[in-house]
Parts: sequence; C-alpha cells; structure tokens
Amino acid sequence: MKRLDQLTFTRFIAILVVLFFHGGGGVYVRAIDVFPLSPILISATTSVTYLYVLSGFVMSLVNYRPKEKFDTSKYWTARFVRLYPLYLFSFLLVCYYYLDSIAQIKLQKTLTNVFVLQAWVPRYAQSFNYASWSMTVEFFFYAVFPFFTLWAYRQSTKKLIWVSVIVWAISQMIHNALWIGYFPEFENFLVYFPLFHLSSFILGAVGGIWYLREGREQKIKSATGLLVFTGGVLLALAYIIISSETTKFPHGIQLMTGLLAPVLTIIIVALALDKSRLSKILNNPALVALGETSYGLYILHVPVIWIYQRALENLSLADPQLIFDYTFLPLMIAVGLLIHFYIDQPLRSWLKKILQRVSMPLLILDLVIVAVSIYLAFRLRIGGGREYDVYRKLALLMFWSAFVLRTVFSVGFNALNPSALYGSLVQFVRPVLISVTVGSAALSVIIFIGYSIGWFENFPRSIFVLDWAIMLALSLLVRFVFRRTGFHSPKSLST
Repeated sequence: MKRLDQLTFTRFIAILVVLFFHGGGGVYVRAIDVFPLSPILISATTSVTYLYVLSGFVMSLVNYRPKEKFDTSKYWTARFVRLYPLYLFSFLLVCYYYLDSIAQIKLQKTLTNVFVLQAWVPRYAQSFNYASWSMTVEFFFYAVFPFFTLWAYRQSTKKLIWVSVIVWAISQMIHNALWIGYFPEFENFLVYFPLFHLSSFILGAVGGIWYLREGREQKIKSATGLLVFTGGVLLALAYIIISSETTKFPHGIQLMTGLLAPVLTIIIVALALDKSRLSKILNNPALVALGETSYGLYILHVPVIWIYQRALENLSLADPQLIFDYTFLPLMIAVGLLIHFYIDQPLRSWLKKILQRVSMPLLILDLVIVAVSIYLAFRLRIGGGREYDVYRKLALLMFWSAFVLRTVFSVGFNALNPSALYGSLVQFVRPVLISVTVGSAALSVIIFIGYSIGWFENFPRSIFVLDWAIMLALSLLVRFVFRRTGFHSPKSLST
C-alpha cells in the first residue's frame, strides 16, 4: 500500500512539543511563549496520546492483511529491531551521565529499564531516561496488537468502532475516578501505567482498519476532509488551552491517558484521506525526513540535554545556559538526522540480516536467563545484606558484560537458530553448550582483569561456575520446552 507520508511529519511536531515540555526549546519557545500559545507549546500529554493513536493507525496500515497469515514472530522481530537498538543506546548514554554513581543503583531498577518494563513498576517509571517510560507502553501495545488484529479479522467495522469507543469510555471513567481519589499519592501509577493508555492505541488501530476497509474508497471532497481535519485540530487545541494551568478549568480531568484520543483519531483519519494542498506540503521530502527522525529525537533528547548541559558547564563559559538555549534545539535536530540516516537505518538493516537465523522468543528468554542466572549465582554464593552490597559493582559489570557477550556468542555459535531445536541430541545441545561455556570464560577474564587492576576486592571463582551451570540448565530447559511444544516446528520454518 502507498505510504501516507503526510502523517509522518506530524510525529515530528508532536516530538517537538515533548522537547519543549522538557526544557529543550530555549529561546525559540520563549519568543512565542504567550497565551494562548503557551499551553499548546508544552502540551506533551496530548502529544504522547497522539503518538499512541498514530502508532495504532500505522500498525493497522502495515500489518492488517485478512487474506494473509499474521506472522507474529516476524512482526515482533521487526518492532524489536525498529525500537530497541536506539532505546538501549539512550539508556547507555544515561548510564554514562551517572557513571560515578551507577554501581549504587539497585539492580532491579537497572533490569526494569534494560527489559523496558519500568512503567509497570510505578516507583521505577521515571528512572534513568524519564522519557523512556512510554517505550514500556509501546512494547505493551506491540505485544497486544497481533491478538487484537486476529480478533478484528472476524469482526464487522461497526462492531470494532463501538468496542473501541466503549473501551475508551470505560478506561476514562476508571482512570479519572482513581485520579480524583488518589492523585498525587499514586501519580506514577496513574500517569504512566500502560493499561491506562491502551484505549488510545486501540482507537488508532480501529481507525486504520476502517481506512483500509472503507475509508480509502470514499469519495470525499477535499474541502470536506480539510474541514473535518481543521475542526478536529481546533477542538483539541481549545481543550488544551481551557484545561491548562493558566485557566485551571477543568484541570481535574487528566489529558495524559487519552481523553482526547477519539478527536485525535478523527484528525489522523481525516489527514490520511486528505488530498488537498496541505497533504502535498506535508509530503515534501524534507518534512518527511524530519518526521522519520522523530523516534531518535524522542528517545535521545533527555540524555543529550543532560550531557550537553554538563559539557557546557565544564567549559567555564560566561553564560552556558544562554548558549544552551540558542544551540540545543538545532543541535538535537541535526543529531536526530545524523543518527537516523547513518546509524539507525544501517543498524536496522544489519540486524534484520542477522535475525533471519535467530528466534526472537529465544533471544528474549535468553536475556532474561542472563539476569536470573547472575542474580541466583550471587545470591547462592554470597547471600544478601551487607555482604552482597560489597559485590554490587562486580555483579553490575558481570551483568552488562553477559548481556552483550552471551548474545554475541549465542548468535555466533548458532544457539538461537530455531532449526537447531529439531536436530539430533548433539545438534540440540552443542551450540548451547559451546556458547554458554565460551561466554562464561570471557566473563571470568573480564572480571579477573577488573580484580587485577583493583576494581574489586575479591575474585569469587565459584560464582562463575554457578552462573555457567544455571545458564546452561535454563537455556537447555527453554529449548527443550520449545522442542516439545513445537513452537518452531519444521513445517513453520520451511514456509
């Protein structure tokens, strides 16, 4: 299907608003920071909801194919490749910023961020890169989408619309009842918990299905479509202004969890159908390119703000904040463009080739096993309390080394290839045994080097033996379950 590039640039606009909300607009925002523009310029809550609705719409455009089998594994692999590399890069930038204190951070807080689970644990929702909580929500959407789509194949368009509206209404009633009763005591739960945002994604997905089934065949006059789009935008902006801090009415109704999602769905559908001059302008290659950088801008802007501000302060400039205010926004846009075209796109292409012989479910489970194995090895050998705290820095280095090295060795020794699950016993065990053993040897060398140069007081050899045994046992167990259940059956691998 032809791309709807007129939607792409709207992502960039939404991300800019988020940047402004987080203090990245500088003089460019202050120049136009007057009422009624003021609340619009920092309406990050509505912008995030718009991105969720647009995500659902685009997911349906790309993946809703009733006459074709929905390849869930391929879908999740594509989503992982699209989002996780830059997400992990942004996380590492935050770790670099907090390098002096990173060893004191709780391992469970680190793990929830590594596995993109932070928004499910309210006390960790704003940890590390505080903008990345929304990635937990997006990954939740992507986990739900295949099952929703398979259900939607069998439903009428009318039923889908009614169900999406009812789900949205129930979600709003529950959320706002909780908001009135429990804000601000449970703010992190009420604002960031993924379930509260699901209705926005569902509305967008149903909007995309309507467009594919009926909308694109509609003969709508350009003036009518443009009128609907403009009306929707004005309605959303009017509510943003009315509910802002300036007017205080009705501020008790929280925009963060999709109150305007139906209006935003209409805006997106109207723009998708639009054939006026507006769409021709939005289809300009330069604007589309800016839109393509939106994810990079979103996920990287917080650590870049922190690192850039610190760098300016360390230069002993007369007014580092003034320089930041003038230079950050154009710098961030330039960084976004460079990363998208020269890092993100090439990296995605490379990963897609690598992952053609990798089972994503196995990879994800192996990464979970890495964390579980190291945790259990230290707990079994060291125990808890103060003695464990002495080894916290060692455990953190061992985890990060294992997270990278074990993945590399698993791919390199073919331990993640689903076809190996159905070979002989030797073919089944050998790649796992080799990759785990080589990984453990590499980990012991890294930790020994750290011990030799004085990073750690002890070199606990038994931990590596325990980690090797737990890692090998759990890895083989997972593969045995896959083999017995036929998760990657030879038939499915050949089709």
